[in-house]
Amino acid sequence: MQPARLAIALSSLLLIATFAISIARAASAEIHARAEPDIMRPSFPAHWGPPPRRETRDLVQLPGDYGRGSGTLRKWILEKMAEDDSGAASEKKWPEKDLVGMMGEDAKAAVLAGNSGLTVHVLPQDSMVTMDYREDRVRIFVGDDGKVVRQPKIG
Repeated sequence: MQPARLAIALSSLLLIATFAISIARAASAEIHARAEPDIMRPSFPAHWGPPPRRETRDLVQLPGDYGRGSGTLRKWILEKMAEDDSGAASEKKWPEKDLVGMMGEDAKAAVLAGNSGLTVHVLPQDSMVTMDYREDRVRIFVGDDGKVVRQPKIG
């Protein structure tokens, strides 16, 4: 009879210990939730892409007005800011540069700045055009407001 009572006592003790540990974990999570209020992540420029998913657990001052965060996030922000600074000096030229939404004549100037050997035509978006392909021609289609409605391409 003694082994049966011992087994019951041990299983009861194990059940109580498991319950106590789960309560302690819940209390700990609640304390951490109060200690660290929901921190709004700063919004980064969309062209930077998503921030790193894995970060170190240190807390450092981030550059710019981004507040505080991990050293990994700080390094990522510094890299993206450096890319922006170098990118400002080397502005994209057509055809990499998106011309949609620009005024037709401004888009024509941008195309010619990218390749001055092209013949550029600014046309209404519903114009009838020939279907031949010419490597020295670019057609820029504009809407009623004079803005480019689709990205120009050679042809």
